[in-house]
Amino acid sequence: MPERTERSPRYGKPAIRIIILAIFISFCSFIIASSVNNDEEKPQEEKPQGERNRSAKPKLEDKNEAGGPRPKEFVIGVEVDLVMMYTSVFNKGGNFVRGLKKQNFKLFEDGVEQNISFFSQEDVPVTMGILLDLSGSMKTKLDQVRKAALAFIKASNPQDEIFLIGFNDEVELLQDFTSDIDDITDALDNTAAMSGTALYDAIYLGIQKSHAGNKAKKAVVVITDGEDRDSYYKLNELIAKVQESDVQAFSIGFLSEIPEKGIFSRFSKSPAQKAHDALLQIAEETGGKAFFPDKLTDIHTIVAEIAGELRNQYSIGYTSSNGARDGTFRRVKIDFVGSNTSGNHLRYRRGYYAPKENR
Repeated sequence: MPERTERSPRYGKPAIRIIILAIFISFCSFIIASSVNNDEEKPQEEKPQGERNRSAKPKLEDKNEAGGPRPKEFVIGVEVDLVMMYTSVFNKGGNFVRGLKKQNFKLFEDGVEQNISFFSQEDVPVTMGILLDLSGSMKTKLDQVRKAALAFIKASNPQDEIFLIGFNDEVELLQDFTSDIDDITDALDNTAAMSGTALYDAIYLGIQKSHAGNKAKKAVVVITDGEDRDSYYKLNELIAKVQESDVQAFSIGFLSEIPEKGIFSRFSKSPAQKAHDALLQIAEETGGKAFFPDKLTDIHTIVAEIAGELRNQYSIGYTSSNGARDGTFRRVKIDFVGSNTSGNHLRYRRGYYAPKENR
């Protein structure tokens, strides 16, 4: 009987395909794992400044001690859709005009006269944000600015609630809402100037922060010496933000001398001109004012003027005759009526966005 010999097992074509596929999958897994490990070991390349700034929206942490939403003060007699226009009135000499009555004003929305349903001139407490430029170029100015900021608070309504924001290439909440001047003093004493200028981010987040305040009337004062360089938000985004808000923006800009307009100035602006125009536009949209002092010591007169204006404004309220809740921008115009208003001029925000129906 022939001796039995061992024979290698025979594989069919399906079995061979499975083996080849398994080898291929193992090889791919090895390549992918190696690639991941190499990426982890490789240092991350730094993105260009503009790309890095647009990678994530800046946030301003709310550090109130309660750790939750702040309770709102109860306001009597204000309708949900009441549009408030805080209006400053000046005579030819630039002094505040007091004693005007409701009948001295006419108010128009998109050219249509509106019925003024609320009117007063009272020293109304304000939710106030002080936005302080802490970029490196502010180092020599910081001592005077600290003193002016404290003088501003002392000249304001004692019931105002203040918050303090510092900004360089980042934006930081230095002091949350407070009416205690010692809190602001401590926060100011701990400031230091360094790095770049995220001006637009600071104003954007300052406007946003103001809406969390308890007071119906809201304003921010920004003190800076330069053009925006490091912001996530662009100027057109910031303008849209201030238009949809009811926060008055005042600015004090210690800008370098703006060169005289030349033949190419219509196509290219200097950094100082860009900063000047941006601060001016933001202020005009909100009914605030932009100041561009020649001397650092002028800041003390300016902050006294801002504090006085906020305490002497007329509050004019109306409910729009246009009941459409369409989210459109409505232009507002206020005129004087009466012989005793000749030569006076006024300042107020240019308009507001109508509420939008939730669907």
